[in-house]
Amino acid sequence: MTAVERKRLVEKRKARSAVWRVIHWLGSLQLALILISTIAAACAIATIAESEFSTKIAQVYIYKAPWFIVWLIVLCINLLAVTITRWPWAKAHTGFIITHYGIITLLIGAMIGIQTGFEGNVTLHKDKPPVRKLTINRSIIQVESPNDTALYVMPFDASTARPSEKRPRVFEVPKTDLEIIADGFSDNLIKEEKLVPAEGRQPGVSLHFTSARMGQNLEVPLVMENSAPQEKDFFGLARIVMQKDLPPPKAPGGAETQMVFGKFAPVVQGEKSTGVQVMLSADGRKVTITPPDGASATYLREEIMNKPVPTMGATVVVEDYWPDFEMRNGKPAKKSDQPLNPAAIVRVQTTSSDPADTKPTLLLAPTADGIRYQFQRQGATYASGEAKVGESFSTGWADWSVELKAFYPEANIVSTMIPGPPLPRGEQGVPGFRARLVSPEIPNSEKRWIASGDITSITDGKNVVRIGYGLELRPVPFTIRLVNFEVPRYEGTDKPSNFIATVEFKEDGTGLTKTGTARMNHPASFPGTLFANFTGINYKFSQAEWNPRDLGETTLQVLYDPGWLLKWIGSLGICIGITIMFYGKPKTKNA
Repeated sequence: MTAVERKRLVEKRKARSAVWRVIHWLGSLQLALILISTIAAACAIATIAESEFSTKIAQVYIYKAPWFIVWLIVLCINLLAVTITRWPWAKAHTGFIITHYGIITLLIGAMIGIQTGFEGNVTLHKDKPPVRKLTINRSIIQVESPNDTALYVMPFDASTARPSEKRPRVFEVPKTDLEIIADGFSDNLIKEEKLVPAEGRQPGVSLHFTSARMGQNLEVPLVMENSAPQEKDFFGLARIVMQKDLPPPKAPGGAETQMVFGKFAPVVQGEKSTGVQVMLSADGRKVTITPPDGASATYLREEIMNKPVPTMGATVVVEDYWPDFEMRNGKPAKKSDQPLNPAAIVRVQTTSSDPADTKPTLLLAPTADGIRYQFQRQGATYASGEAKVGESFSTGWADWSVELKAFYPEANIVSTMIPGPPLPRGEQGVPGFRARLVSPEIPNSEKRWIASGDITSITDGKNVVRIGYGLELRPVPFTIRLVNFEVPRYEGTDKPSNFIATVEFKEDGTGLTKTGTARMNHPASFPGTLFANFTGINYKFSQAEWNPRDLGETTLQVLYDPGWLLKWIGSLGICIGITIMFYGKPKTKNA
């Protein structure tokens, strides 16, 4: 059929049939251009959103948004209609038809994967029972109804919905007339602890630390629990310990100064002997340190000058050096730059054998109306005193000072979440939203921040509802158990060469048991049959993370994509169709 004849046929059937007119409109080039242009623009915007914000933002507002799915469906209809408009098909249409149906099949597979597939992870422990739930990348809230104590799951991602007072999100509490109103969001919630009086409890204090140089203010509450010492970490630099009584003051450990020579015996000064011997080589280039246990170590003098060198029970510092030593006017001096009489002054300070004593420590003990305190460093007491509420004292940690803000003979610590400072780009905090519980009788109530991973109780003063917020736990029809986890190393190094997780799967109902091995770039799968692998109705487990401190633990990434087969067939159809269009054209004869 010639092009002229086909054009006449198209005009005739459009004139006599409204159905054909609709088909030709759906398959028009103008509609195709609108659809493809919109999808291309949406993908470009999604790429920018993914780089500037997060993959989740791009998925929620574009890739997994209902309008985008509808747009893809209309594109499939357009591609189908354009092939129908070519009816009756000729041999020359073969590549065109296969290519278009390949695109349709690929898009259908992608939509099935978006709607029914998921990515997630599961953390397994070798010595723990098997698990049957996966953590998937979808945020939800769990609401416990006060009427039937049942848990109700609702999809909600505060980081993408970002509720505000102008645009709140309302959730109905099932089986009640209560509502939860979310009206705030923070991507960096931090825990705030407050000291409050509480009858029947033990003494508690609230300390207020300030540093003008760092511009920092920090509240540290402490409460005794069953008369056991309570400890808080101070930025990893110091310890704060509250206990029933203070220990007797400890005198500083042994300290001595040694004048060591390359060619003569050392001269030692100090009240106590540390037992550490320091020797200087004849040319002054090397320093040998021998602790009391006799396990000596040699260092290049230039590399350790004025740097603390830890050894067993002591710290050694080479403070000064003379290549050609002499005494001049009662003071050490350098006679020449030649190593004729090398000498060095070495400071040796003993340290505590207890690792906890290596950090400066503030010890507290309650009194009738305040506290007694004691500062320790290297196991020795360097300051002590008493303080009442409102009084301050110096810590000796840079310019930090501390004020006794509150003291209660019977106290408790109440923890709440509050928004923290903005985070630098690329860092992730604990996200969460602000919510309150309302009822027809009590429309206004206290607002509370609900952090991801926490379960929080909110109340309107009469009713109490528990809310959990975090990633969804999705059950699967089989159990997963870690049989073994190995981390082979490259020969002669501690660098991992592979991660090998042996996992046992057991199907519910049938009891079918299968063992799989997940290696780097080689996932384990279940059911793992030929049919399951071919259709994509298969769970693939790939190595994701490991715990260097516990080789009995590993985290596996899970992929489930039922649209895999259609995407594969569609891609193959596109390749075949394009090949036919370019290389299957009939050859024209020369006149």
